[in-house]
Amino acid sequence: MAESVLLRFLKRPNTRPSTKLLALSLFSGAGLSDLGYELAGFGFAAQCELDKHRAEICKRNFPNSECVVGDVREKWGEVLQAYRNKTHSQRPALLSLTPPCQGMSSSNPGRGKITNPDDGVRDQRNLLLLSALPIIHELKPRIIVAENVAPLLNRIVKVGAKNEVKTVVEAFEQGLEGYHLFIGIVQMADYGIPQVRRRSILVAVSEDEPCLEWLKTKKLLPWPRPTHAECATLECEKWVTVREWFEMMRYPPLDAQDKPNDPEEPLHFVPRYTGDRYLMIAEIPPNSGQNAYQNPTCPDCHKNSIPLGLAYCPHCGNLLRNRPYFKPARGKARLIKGFESSYRRMYPDRPAPTVTTNSSHVGSDYKIHPWENRVLSVRECADLQTVPRFFDWSWALDTHHSYVIRNAVGEALPTYFAYLHGQVLKELLNGRRPESKLSRAGIDGQERIVDKTDSENASDEEV
Repeated sequence: MAESVLLRFLKRPNTRPSTKLLALSLFSGAGLSDLGYELAGFGFAAQCELDKHRAEICKRNFPNSECVVGDVREKWGEVLQAYRNKTHSQRPALLSLTPPCQGMSSSNPGRGKITNPDDGVRDQRNLLLLSALPIIHELKPRIIVAENVAPLLNRIVKVGAKNEVKTVVEAFEQGLEGYHLFIGIVQMADYGIPQVRRRSILVAVSEDEPCLEWLKTKKLLPWPRPTHAECATLECEKWVTVREWFEMMRYPPLDAQDKPNDPEEPLHFVPRYTGDRYLMIAEIPPNSGQNAYQNPTCPDCHKNSIPLGLAYCPHCGNLLRNRPYFKPARGKARLIKGFESSYRRMYPDRPAPTVTTNSSHVGSDYKIHPWENRVLSVRECADLQTVPRFFDWSWALDTHHSYVIRNAVGEALPTYFAYLHGQVLKELLNGRRPESKLSRAGIDGQERIVDKTDSENASDEEV
């Protein structure tokens, strides 16, 4: 079963291929995506990460790489030199780009302006993909891979001295010389990963690669073919659900009030909740997928069937403390404004919602455990992101920066997908033609889709 394959991947020993294709990455984070490509046969000689804490974790896990700490727009010359020093100026097989997505994610209040070019350049993170172009022009990687949230494909910006209006992807493609760019959207649940995580993917193949004409002739896309689908087919198994995954993983039970951590597993811990916040979570029926706004019983008089939208019990007049409320210094309390997906349990019979950097925030989208009274632990989030258990988080734990783990996990491309992708890229670069393993244009539904709903109606599943 695909689930057991994924479990073996999580528990695999820390052994990496001895023969490696040269690689480098920008916006490397803690290196979780890079690890997947490395396990598939790529060796990273240089990385670049803005956040010094993520960089410290990255350095521990990639001792043979030079991790440059800082903004790639300022440090690209140092990255270039670091790579050349490590490789004697050999041409890289792979450049991996995973720029931050906050400028385009649904948690950004300006996301509805994604087609406004003035708004596009106001947040400079929207232009980070273009900052890789100087390194590409110098090193000419054989293949370039970029990943981001789906709205990237529609992000409009102004670029160049003449402030030309175009999408970020168009500007990136026009800045590439001697490459063919494949553009699509992939869903991580389609690869047996028990998580809904929809991402744009860009793969630029150098025009001097023998595989390029074959890919275009065969109408193949240079990333892995799906193995799972929302509804099972002759080719694909059904998506893996949260219930199936948690039952297989057998995590020790936790409780936000009585048992927020497991002494045997340093990453299996959750925030402690007491008082009304815990009451709010505890009264959401297990396995219901409901939210705390729907809690129907008054915690004081115990009258049931309290109408939705009320902050006070119509029977006893007391505050409904089991619903998300805000109480100002003066005046009456009111319910917190929130989406229907906030303060809600995950649906047990669906894949988990997207693991985000704010996975500890109970008020965000579908963050509450399906049947236990808590959010997901750091260990559960890392497993849903398919980070192998051997990954070294000791720097964050030893220096009391455990919050960095949640942030690093939430922003990464799942390691297992990067591993699958790296396997097919390695075969292409080595002259093999893995037709049965590659996605098919017009069949697997992963071609570029220009859809305004990607940007305007995105949920936190796009973060």
